[in-house]
Amino acid sequence: MIGILDLPKSTYFGRIIAKDKIYAHAGADSDLKDLFVEQVERIRWLHKISPETVNIAQGELVEEIQVIEVSLSTKYPDKRILPAILKGIPYKIVFAVVYKDVTTYTVYYDYKTCFSSDRPPKLLGSDTDSVWENIIVQMRGSGIDVGKTLEEQIADDSRQAALIRQIERLEKQARNEKQPRRKWELAESIRKLKMEVEQ
Repeated sequence: MIGILDLPKSTYFGRIIAKDKIYAHAGADSDLKDLFVEQVERIRWLHKISPETVNIAQGELVEEIQVIEVSLSTKYPDKRILPAILKGIPYKIVFAVVYKDVTTYTVYYDYKTCFSSDRPPKLLGSDTDSVWENIIVQMRGSGIDVGKTLEEQIADDSRQAALIRQIERLEKQARNEKQPRRKWELAESIRKLKMEVEQ
């Protein structure tokens, strides 16, 4: 078990990635370019995890995994920054996001679903597919339910999060509702949604 930033020397690249290359591949408009200038100090390609650099087999879905360091000049970057880098570098990426002396690790399962942690994931698995899946599981912070794939689990998580947001909206609405009948209807809707979440 190796911390991502303690990978073997064979994986190390340490090359600076020019922002212009990200702009070109991500189709960045002038607003996004301005954000990069204001918020991103440096983008550095730290490591490449592949059968050529570590002792793992080639998976069927994941060609290789990159570790990209993004040094920031702001604690709370715009949400468009990392997805733009993801579009500009068409590989699976573990982002090491650095602000001052604090590093946060972030991975995107897809462009909408991301997971972050203060602790780097471990390199676990026998091929690139299983290594990437294990990184996602670690960053997600909980295991996969028995009988489910990672894809199914994340879809379930997304549905559950949407239900919880809906419950919170209805509860707020119910607190402000004056009419008893409407208040009761909202309470019934909330009860049914909570049962769905529990299932």
